[in-house]
Amino acid sequence: MSPGVLASLVYCGAAFGGAFLFMRLAAPELPAVIVAFGRVAIAALILLPFAGRERLAAMRAHWRDYTVVGFFMAAAPFALFAYAERSLTAGLGSIINATTPLWTAIILAAWLRQAPTTRRVAAIVVGFVGVGVIVGLEGLQLAPDALISVVAATAGAASYGIALTYISRRMAPQAPLQLALGQLIAASIMLAPLAALSAGDAAPSAESVVALGGIALFSTAIAWPILFRLNRDVGPMATSTVTFLNPVFASLWGALFLAETISPTFVAGALLVFASLALIFRIRLPGVPRRAVAAAVPADVDD
Repeated sequence: MSPGVLASLVYCGAAFGGAFLFMRLAAPELPAVIVAFGRVAIAALILLPFAGRERLAAMRAHWRDYTVVGFFMAAAPFALFAYAERSLTAGLGSIINATTPLWTAIILAAWLRQAPTTRRVAAIVVGFVGVGVIVGLEGLQLAPDALISVVAATAGAASYGIALTYISRRMAPQAPLQLALGQLIAASIMLAPLAALSAGDAAPSAESVVALGGIALFSTAIAWPILFRLNRDVGPMATSTVTFLNPVFASLWGALFLAETISPTFVAGALLVFASLALIFRIRLPGVPRRAVAAAVPADVDD
């Protein structure tokens, strides 16, 4: 794994893990559609000054592609997860979000006829188990009315897989910042009418406004171009495994900012997540000969 890929992976994991904390602060006080619209609209405004006329013209020429990606990468999953956060624990939300690599593998197999290798299947299983160990049984508790939220969050996780595969198939040559801005603008346009209809129910506090700004800046405006560069460099399957890191960083942020405790099960789960990523990205562990890694792990990083 190159240093650039490692840095991108770590930042995205940290940013998306932080998004769960931001959502916990913003979602209870704001309608789900308002949270989703605010996230994409604020992020689009942050990125707009960096676009330039040429990129804006290119985005207009490919508006259909951006509409598809904007729906599946931002409008649908952001609204679905914002809705789900109202009745799901953060742990269960992260578990469902961690099914993104599974959905991505299914979509790649069905759409592009790219069946996952045995190693990648093993990596997905190890990573998913690691997330489950981090969350623990207490994080899987369901509210009586949470079934719809589970379905909504699952649909959001699958939506990411569709978007990453579509980008890899149809939009790979485009610059990551252009990809991020184009789909954010498209998502903002799609969500604006629904947000306007829900605005009468909004009663935000200063804390929820700050949380919304944080998720727009750190977890969207900065993170999405990095994520799309990662998708271009290593493919949708490997990129989707960043969701395994989300609960790791969500737990770390909770310990740092909310005085939550770090349990021994967190350490065990985090080690499983890192083992999963080592399988996906062919990371050579200390003391393991390079030849052994090459023999055990075939060179199939790109999806």
